[in-house]
Amino acid sequence: MSTPNLFLKNVTAVTLSPASVRRGVNLRVSGELVSGLGLDLSPEPGDEVMDLHGALVMPGLVVGHHHLYSALARGMPFPSADPPKNFHETLQKIWWRLDRALDPETNYLSALAGALDAARFGVTAMVDHHASPSAVPGSLDEIARGIGEVGLRAILCYEVSDRDGQEVAEAGIQENLRFQRSRARDPLLRGMIGAHASFTIGDATLDALARACADTGAGLHMHLLEDAVDRTMSLELHGADPVTRLARRGLLTDRTLLVHGVHLTPNEIQTLGEAGVFLAHNARSNMNNRVGAAPVASFGDRVVLGTDGIDGDIMAEARAAFFRGREHSSPVDLGLVTRMLTGSNALLESYFGARFGHLVEGAVADLVVLDYDPPTPLEADNLAGHLGFAWGAHLVRSVMVAGSFVYRDRAYTRLDPAEALGRTRAGAAALWRKL
Repeated sequence: MSTPNLFLKNVTAVTLSPASVRRGVNLRVSGELVSGLGLDLSPEPGDEVMDLHGALVMPGLVVGHHHLYSALARGMPFPSADPPKNFHETLQKIWWRLDRALDPETNYLSALAGALDAARFGVTAMVDHHASPSAVPGSLDEIARGIGEVGLRAILCYEVSDRDGQEVAEAGIQENLRFQRSRARDPLLRGMIGAHASFTIGDATLDALARACADTGAGLHMHLLEDAVDRTMSLELHGADPVTRLARRGLLTDRTLLVHGVHLTPNEIQTLGEAGVFLAHNARSNMNNRVGAAPVASFGDRVVLGTDGIDGDIMAEARAAFFRGREHSSPVDLGLVTRMLTGSNALLESYFGARFGHLVEGAVADLVVLDYDPPTPLEADNLAGHLGFAWGAHLVRSVMVAGSFVYRDRAYTRLDPAEALGRTRAGAAALWRKL
């Protein structure tokens, strides 16, 4: 059944970049696209008319880097007898143990839990980075199934690594290729080629990843210099630093997404900027893992904001990035935070071949409705200040993806959340027992 056309009456239309605030306008959605916005716009026969009484309507929010498989880790007991002493040990003792315990069912349930979380936070799309070494084949379909039950948009990949052996690494590459081919025409899903980090990937596997990118035209989605160990171990094990290893194989392209970049040098940042890669900043994760403060103010225009699996609350991430950035001698300002928050729209455009992040005719109707009645004037020139000091997930009333509400008036439209969360809790308990 086709999606009915929607006429949203009396809205405050907001875009973050470029900043714009238009009050009392009407917005029409036809199928999956915005078909009109203006003061004099009128409904057409058959439109479903909704009076929003001045509520804010803006393009949907995007998590530019996520690990949905961590959704079932919330509250998980961590090792107490021999706790991790550094970032590498945190990976070994916590996250790599978790991802090895995942099976097809918990892959699906983690994606379902993460998508439920993200939708109520105003997120319409996620760029996910998945790992489940004990259940590689078909794992991206399980992630897609969980996301699809909520109705969100996603770009998915499998995180290839040599840490579990060459056979698992090859299976990860094949999973990326299989998903790319099977979902090429899916309206809400696309694929990238995933990789963990340079220090866990040998030359043969990195060569195979380069061939996969060349064969599919997709970009690499990979952690880069999150911690200093990525550089030291890459040099020790593979004879070159991470950026050099990627550059030698033609993996620095305008479709590539590199994540964290905490320990990038100025020269490396220049190299990445000249190549046009996307860089994902994950402020809360960096603080939690104590890996340092990313030089995000020098990352350039192709910077996106991710949560790194902490949750789906990208507005909380934006505020954390702002306050974290304020501590430094070259501070992060609200303008930069706003550009990071909206930067993932360019990534979506590259992979979906459509226009995102704008309220104009022909743009994709991925929208969020906020109940925000500000105590001070709200204008284009102070919009970032409202975002940085007031906006949060508590304001989200409704979320629309491709012209269809997936969360409407604070209720999910496609599933019973109580039933779904009952299943995710049971799945989490089973996963923890395996650990």
